[in-house]
Amino acid sequence: MKTLNIEVEGMNCGGCVNKITGHFQSIDNIEEIKVNLEDQKVLIIGSDDLSNMKVRNDLIELGFSVKSIKKA
Repeated sequence: MKTLNIEVEGMNCGGCVNKITGHFQSIDNIEEIKVNLEDQKVLIIGSDDLSNMKVRNDLIELGFSVKSIKKA
């Protein structure tokens, strides 16, 4: 399993949380997603073949800025 800690800018309401959560829950190789609005962080746990670049690009397409992605 792979765990990604992602710093995201642009999340400002529950709608943003739902948008991110809904999108990533629909991806097969993602087991768990947690969005922390207050800390502006997203935690994604998925299979080892989960692409950091795909996660980053998906967040950008959803309208958010990605400050960093760190493997835990």
